[in-house]
Amino acid sequence: MPPRLLTIPGVQLLELEVVQVDDLGPRMRQLLLTGNGLQDFTYEPGQDVMLVLSGGERAVSRRYTIRGYDPRARTIELDVVAHGVHGPGAEWAASTIPGDRVNGVGPRGKIYLDRDADWHLFLGDETGAPGSLRMLEGLPEAVPTQAYLEVTSPADTLGTSRASSETQLVNWLYRGDTPAIESTMLVDAMTSADLPDGRGHVYIAGEVQIVNAVLRAALARGLTPDQVSAKAYWGRGKANENNGEPLEKAGA
Repeated sequence: MPPRLLTIPGVQLLELEVVQVDDLGPRMRQLLLTGNGLQDFTYEPGQDVMLVLSGGERAVSRRYTIRGYDPRARTIELDVVAHGVHGPGAEWAASTIPGDRVNGVGPRGKIYLDRDADWHLFLGDETGAPGSLRMLEGLPEAVPTQAYLEVTSPADTLGTSRASSETQLVNWLYRGDTPAIESTMLVDAMTSADLPDGRGHVYIAGEVQIVNAVLRAALARGLTPDQVSAKAYWGRGKANENNGEPLEKAGA
């Protein structure tokens, strides 16, 4: 474990073991991990854990949003894009099996629910979908909420404990054969979404350039920077898709 990771405020060392692996459609894997550090684990929906996938002076680490935590079983759930992409994080997620061990730190991340917002809007691709759904599930059912989540096909949709209703609606967008970096579906959704009255909050997650384009569309609709939380999970042409750091401020 690189010493610098242990100096991050608010995190704790996690010595984890993979206990279950399941495919969630053709591209996503669900990983359940348990271990030391999870006895009294707490986190805010939207936060992540950082896993160290290799040692040495230049350790390879990746961040994954926490999809769920079971305090009785002492397990955390990570839903990771593992098939059809390349890089150390995807390769680890695609090959790991029960019994494998991995160290990490958590919880991390500055993006979580704005509890004072009158309404919420989530926009993300498949890398941002698990975190978006977890945050949506953390809201009271009476709070107006919309989610626009872009994936390749209906086979890539993810389950959620929150059924869609007139108040809270999850919209799955299918880009088909269009490359993710060429899709405009999330920008279009931000441009055309019916925004309720009151002061809301928008959460954006996905590829860095598309995240920034959606951010610009949000600001063009009159939202202020403090009403937008943007997180880049990956960047086109880069191998470390899942190593994106959250933007410190909207527009950064």
